[in-house]
Amino acid sequence: MQEDLAAEQKARATYEKLIDLCRDNPDVLDPLRYLRQREVVHFQRFGEALRGVQDKLAEKKFYMNDMKPYNNSCGCNND
Repeated sequence: MQEDLAAEQKARATYEKLIDLCRDNPDVLDPLRYLRQREVVHFQRFGEALRGVQDKLAEKKFYMNDMKPYNNSCGCNND
């Protein structure tokens, strides 16, 4: 996911450079601005997904063995 974030940032930077080069051509600027904004939104969504995954990985989960002893000779209940 971090590679995806980096790719979105690189694409956004590329669109910004193209926008700077095409300042005098309004027919090209609008699509480039749209594409740049799309990269920003993708970056945000990948960031949200990464945070979600990191939060899940940070949760401490402990699993207890629910098996009962097979030899309960004393007759007591070990639940």
